[in-house]
Amino acid sequence: MRKLHAKSRLGCKVCKVRRVKCDETRPSCKRCSQTGRTCSFLADVPVLPPSIPSPLNSSSTESVPSATPSVVLEPLPNFRGTGSSRSKPVDSSLEERYGSLHLHLLYLFEHQPSEHMRLTHPGLDDLLQMMIKEAFKTPYVMDQVLAYSAAHESVRDQNNKDSQRLYATEATRLQTRALTLYNNANPQVSAGTCLPMFIFTSLLAHHTLFDVLSDSKKGLGAVIDGLARSIPVHRGLMAVAAACWSMFSPELQKQFLQTCLREPTDVNIASDDECDSLNTRLEKSDLSASSIAIHLEAVELLQRLFDNERNAVSLQQGNLAPLQDWLVGVSAEFVSCIQQRRPESLVILAFYAVMLHRASDYWFVGDLGKRLIHLINGQLGPAWEDWLAWPNGMVGYHNKGGEITLRSRPEFNVSRSSYHPPRP
Repeated sequence: MRKLHAKSRLGCKVCKVRRVKCDETRPSCKRCSQTGRTCSFLADVPVLPPSIPSPLNSSSTESVPSATPSVVLEPLPNFRGTGSSRSKPVDSSLEERYGSLHLHLLYLFEHQPSEHMRLTHPGLDDLLQMMIKEAFKTPYVMDQVLAYSAAHESVRDQNNKDSQRLYATEATRLQTRALTLYNNANPQVSAGTCLPMFIFTSLLAHHTLFDVLSDSKKGLGAVIDGLARSIPVHRGLMAVAAACWSMFSPELQKQFLQTCLREPTDVNIASDDECDSLNTRLEKSDLSASSIAIHLEAVELLQRLFDNERNAVSLQQGNLAPLQDWLVGVSAEFVSCIQQRRPESLVILAFYAVMLHRASDYWFVGDLGKRLIHLINGQLGPAWEDWLAWPNGMVGYHNKGGEITLRSRPEFNVSRSSYHPPRP
């Protein structure tokens, strides 16, 4: 005889359809959270106005009485041009169950790091386990974990184009679904939400770089637009990191720092001369005084990050942090100059591309740096060869008699697959 379920008049719609008792926990009931379903209660979460500006330019924030600090983030954009905004109801497609492909992706996410990665990033396995555990409790984290895994899988087998297309399509779909869930949930940083928000924004930041890499075949405009779209995500990540860090236990902080090998901020690092010639040329350029100041500020940040990168390499640490720090630290005025395709701005972007090139072992960066330098040379032409001499030399770019050559290197190297959240 079929067992009758206890009815819950105020339960969520998902539990009513499944004919199971709902515990009525909000913002998402426990049954939906534990099974990865999108609880209908999430659609009832009140929409709050954004309350934080750019983390770099904010001097004060409006305080709201609360037992714990809270941060409301701007709705995250959809990078592939589809999906719902926060103000729209939850799409019925979000109710679909996960299939065998998703189980496979979850397995790959847990087991895809190489033995080399496990040796160079101590504690990585424990960190991945923690992320998977959190994904089972938070639907938008689960979808982003799966999207991240699908994107990685789409570049593993370069000889199987059908497989590449399958995983790339699924990565886009899952990322869209994750963003929709996140924006509809509109989470605020608190003791209960800080970890899933931190994981989600960290993985999403990596994924946006991969989106730029994927679109780089479309030309320089696609790369610039992609980088401009990724900047708010990286700044949002830093805002979440800053708000969350004090809420993490000392053990969790230690685990993040140990695994990510992020360089300490209190170390005195000697500056080198990567950007000296660029500074000299900018100071003698025909730009206005205000424009020169904007460009010199971007170069100063770049040199500081080159110095940090050199220190990280000397300590046998990863070199991903400078890539993120430049996207976070560069001014809105300079980003506008890049979008206007100003030659001096593109030269500075080529110097940044050297950092991308040095991080090409990360699958979501790949050969983006080399491609970007190639595209910038094509945009500026021979008249700017002297300005571009250093970045061109760093990637082996030569333009002799109109024939362009690049130093041979595999298009992708997927040996380094890791998770690098920032330290605030």
